[in-house]
Amino acid sequence: MADALKPMTPPTKILVVDDVDKNAKLLADILAANGYAVTVACSGSEALEQVKLAQPDLILLDVVMPGMSGYEVCRKIREDPQTTLLPVVMVTALDASQERIKGIEAGADDFITKPINRPELLARVRSLLRIQALHDKVKTQATELAQVLHALGDIGHDVKNMLMPVVMGAGILQEELDQFFSNHPEIKVDKPQRSCNMVLGMLRSSARRIQDRVKEIADCVKGLSTPPHFASCRVSEVVEGVMQTLRILAEEKRLIIRAEGLVTLPEIMADESRLYNAFYNLINNAIPETPAGGSITVRGETKLEDGVVLLSVADTGCGMPPEIRDSLFTARAVSRKPGGTGLGSKIIKDVISAHHGTITVESKEGEGTTFFIRLPIQQIPVHQQNSSKNSVASPK
Repeated sequence: MADALKPMTPPTKILVVDDVDKNAKLLADILAANGYAVTVACSGSEALEQVKLAQPDLILLDVVMPGMSGYEVCRKIREDPQTTLLPVVMVTALDASQERIKGIEAGADDFITKPINRPELLARVRSLLRIQALHDKVKTQATELAQVLHALGDIGHDVKNMLMPVVMGAGILQEELDQFFSNHPEIKVDKPQRSCNMVLGMLRSSARRIQDRVKEIADCVKGLSTPPHFASCRVSEVVEGVMQTLRILAEEKRLIIRAEGLVTLPEIMADESRLYNAFYNLINNAIPETPAGGSITVRGETKLEDGVVLLSVADTGCGMPPEIRDSLFTARAVSRKPGGTGLGSKIIKDVISAHHGTITVESKEGEGTTFFIRLPIQQIPVHQQNSSKNSVASPK
């Protein structure tokens, strides 16, 4: 009973290509008797169609066929990135040594001659399928490793940024303590003062060391790695959390950071943590680019007829040259901040894309920069997500 509940493993699919019916039937019968699912094609053009339709795990390909030879079919299979590793066994009654060379040049993985030796055929098929299974396993592991590295890059980038308030806060606290003890020489607290100075110095030094280390991670990797978790979310609360964290940096530069029109926005379905990261990067990136006395403003409005909220993050900074602006949200993104990696813009792009929204940017040197974000109030159902197009607009 327990065995009956186990999921059935689909049979391995093999495509047999031969213009002679009796040859194709012989190969198909041998393979089917050994548990393989067999599809037959009688010409080169039909074989290429079946490769796309049936998506076989291995192909037995006759060499001599009218119209398109087996070598031509093999070359076309190898030209397609989707089938470049698909195992192909050439089958022929011609001189083995000469045909083997031609087959290898065409991209074949193995070779078998007619008349067919049943044990040899099955042994070669099993051998190539084992190799293919190993390729698939390595490919899966490489994909999983890439996802881990991408996640590590995102986390490292955000940790590096979020340590900045710690560094700045420690510096301000140090200045306040120095000023306090300077103004009150009558207070004899040499030991506590030295202890405070030591702890603050250690805090600032350690925070900078951590920033340097996570920057090394960000230099190596860049993307989203896990599916977003959508829940009811207030954009106003997310932005307020970001501003509370970054306010000390803004005040140090004598900047005003403010929100307008966010409180009246409806709740949206969003991944609050990722949305926080996107706004954190947008505002944090604007702070060093905005001169003292300037401002950074997050605005919002609702378009109920379109089912979206429209958001903008505008600064009165120095703006971006066209080459920097046009590389945002691409693999070519670079940062003008000392020690920057350019990863922040990719994180922003990935977050907006995961929310099925759009982001564009307008910027002119000397006139500031504004990012425009469009987010749906409700999210696309899972079964429709695969058909949706990439929704992040590249800046023009």
